[in-house]
Amino acid sequence: MENKDRISNQQIKALLVTTAIGVGVLSLPSDVAMILENDGWIAILLGGLIPIPIILMTNRLFKMYPNKSFFEICKQVMNPIVAYLFFILFFIYTIVVQSYVSRLFAEVVKAYLLETTPIGVIILTMLFAVSYIARSRIEVLARVAVMVYPIILAFPILLLVVNLPDLDYTNIFPLFNINYGEIPNGVVTAYFSYIGYEIVLLAFNISDDKSNSLKYSLRGLYTVIGIYLIIFFVTLSQYGIYQLKREIWPTIAVIKEIDLPGYFVENLDGIMMAVWVMVVYSTLGSFAHMAGIALKEIFRTNTHEVFTLLLVPIIYAISLIPHNLITTYKIMGGFLSYLALIGTIILPTITFIVAYIKKRRMKT
Repeated sequence: MENKDRISNQQIKALLVTTAIGVGVLSLPSDVAMILENDGWIAILLGGLIPIPIILMTNRLFKMYPNKSFFEICKQVMNPIVAYLFFILFFIYTIVVQSYVSRLFAEVVKAYLLETTPIGVIILTMLFAVSYIARSRIEVLARVAVMVYPIILAFPILLLVVNLPDLDYTNIFPLFNINYGEIPNGVVTAYFSYIGYEIVLLAFNISDDKSNSLKYSLRGLYTVIGIYLIIFFVTLSQYGIYQLKREIWPTIAVIKEIDLPGYFVENLDGIMMAVWVMVVYSTLGSFAHMAGIALKEIFRTNTHEVFTLLLVPIIYAISLIPHNLITTYKIMGGFLSYLALIGTIILPTITFIVAYIKKRRMKT
């Protein structure tokens, strides 16, 4: 029974990768290209460095308060009202993430696979499937992540290898020909594709080897950065900067143009979509689990299982608020960027600072 309450550091690494890589991987190349053009890779790199201090603080926090969950630490070091306000904000953040990811997932699936299927049906189908795994302990999510992880690693390698003959590397140039005032905007845009790394808030305290949790988490983050950089350079080399900026989902578009010798594999974009569905399933599963845990702490119940299915209609309703894809990106995506700042940076940072000050006072 004891092993069921622990996860390995390799599982933490896989959890971070599968949770962070979701719908953002499809549009990230064009998103950063719109801002920094050929130097969009700078935004991807810098945006990926932002989570590092948050992960470092999280690791230190759990060392100061061993064998306690993040929510237990919040309740211990903060005023109860402030702690519950934090829980509510974190819950709202996870709900909006799920709504946003679900809507974009449905838009992509409808555009490429199920053209006549209503978006609402696609969203509901995925949410019900996700609610099943979200009811489980995080150890189950970790095992699923380990299965999906090698597939995610194989994808950018396959993308690079099969596109090598057709890539025009001159499209990468010129480098460093940018308006440096736009770098912060590009970094914020890129950072939005890394949200999900905060799964470590739930995972660090149940690691079976806490001394190496930080190392494996950072490896997972570096893996995500590497995958995003490969995809950016492949799409940029394939299309050039002007065509790349016109593509909505360049990652899918570049796969649709792959022509393998001998045609021994047809519809490679269909295979890619099947892989991406698994990735989104892992992403939504982690966020649904986090939402359930937050509600468990808010309502002081013994389990989060009762909440996962009840959240489905709420997420479904929010996901259908935008009228089209443009408003989904601009309105819901814009709102989510502020919530992501709160949920992934502000809340963990404030918790760490308060916990650190209280720990110092206790020592003196």
